[in-house]
Amino acid sequence: MDATMTDTLKHEEALFIPGEDAEHDEYVPKVAGDYLGHITEARTLTREFKKDGRAFKARIFNFKVHVAPENAHQTYTTHIDGTTKEITGEHFVDWSVVADGVFRFLEPANGDKHESNAEGNKRYLKFCQSLGMEIPTEDRTINGSTVRVQILPDIKETDLNGTPVIAVVGRGQDWVNDTGETRPSWRVKFTKRWESGKRLATTTTNDLPF
Repeated sequence: MDATMTDTLKHEEALFIPGEDAEHDEYVPKVAGDYLGHITEARTLTREFKKDGRAFKARIFNFKVHVAPENAHQTYTTHIDGTTKEITGEHFVDWSVVADGVFRFLEPANGDKHESNAEGNKRYLKFCQSLGMEIPTEDRTINGSTVRVQILPDIKETDLNGTPVIAVVGRGQDWVNDTGETRPSWRVKFTKRWESGKRLATTTTNDLPF
């Protein structure tokens, strides 16, 4: 080794000092649970399909929930290297979780070939209630009988984006990576009302002030 290289090794110093956030650098796996967040990237489409020999038509709502800073006060139980550990929700702030699609089954009008599936709208009803919407009721005559029905609102994409909700997250369909390892996926299974949550003025993930 020449003198120049020796001098360089003697005088070129490098150090590492852990920062205040060093504990957050550890790997924290995602876990199922309730997450405080806002709906983003809402989009809708209408589809006609058959199930069990019956024809239906539905408007399908797809969206994500972006975990909010307020989630830092939540607590979760995770398992790391065989050890059960309680962690705070700050590890999951800014996580965007894809939701399972919500179906709004449509009533047939004159000339339509699909049939009613009002009983299948329970999930959409719960979804509307989680957004803080009041659902009006009225009496209608159906097949000769008077039935009290709930009139479900027609939600627009702009109604959804920025709305505060509690996302109930669970395992989705696992997938296999390039090395053959099975990896978990996570989905918003349904939403609940976030009573103290504030609606965001912004409407897309890129606009979120985090």
